[in-house]
Amino acid sequence: MTEHATTDPATDFDTATGAGFDPAFDTVIFDLDGTLSDSAPGILASLDHAFAETGFTPPDNLVRFIGPPLQTAFRAEGFTLEQIDVLMTSYRAHYWEVGAFANVVYAGIEQVLDSLAAHHYRLAIATSKPELTARRILEYFGYTDRFEVIGGATFDMSRATKAAVLGYVLEQLGPNRAVMVGDRHHDVEGAAEHGLVCVGVTWGYAAPGELQRAGARWIVDDPHEIIAVVRDRR
Repeated sequence: MTEHATTDPATDFDTATGAGFDPAFDTVIFDLDGTLSDSAPGILASLDHAFAETGFTPPDNLVRFIGPPLQTAFRAEGFTLEQIDVLMTSYRAHYWEVGAFANVVYAGIEQVLDSLAAHHYRLAIATSKPELTARRILEYFGYTDRFEVIGGATFDMSRATKAAVLGYVLEQLGPNRAVMVGDRHHDVEGAAEHGLVCVGVTWGYAAPGELQRAGARWIVDDPHEIIAVVRDRR
């Protein structure tokens, strides 16, 4: 059974004194795609470009490609390693120049980040997107300085799974009491591999019931509910 945060913290946070800070967590690690920003238009456009350019037949429902490393998603659809290399080359070229910027921060996210920072929470990013690409997008948003650590996958796939990325981020952070926030089962399962609980968010790209089945500790429907979970563990 998952729990749902319902409290709006805006009325009872004291930003001047930090009153209400809950020591159960001191660090919030965010996924990027589908959690902080709606990146689907750019990802789907770059996937469409890659399939058109290479001539490979695209699978149905490309939305499910958003979240896991794309190489993993391609493998799950039965593409060979050679085909994946060709597709990824085309995709990356288009995404780097075009797709990355067809992207918008979800309403309410900036206020959540501001509130958490004002209450002395450490903030970090753990994304399956290549780290260089993630940094490029966060710089585009003007968000780079908001995060103590920005961790992503490597182009050579030596750090590819969400668990591997999280391990890297946790190592960079040092001692912490972290909670993960993400929109897909990969976020929940990756967090669990490191003994972390996960807040699942419903505005991203999860299929119905996906977060519940993965074991998200909390599921929230509005960004401001993240603060209530972090503070009160409701």
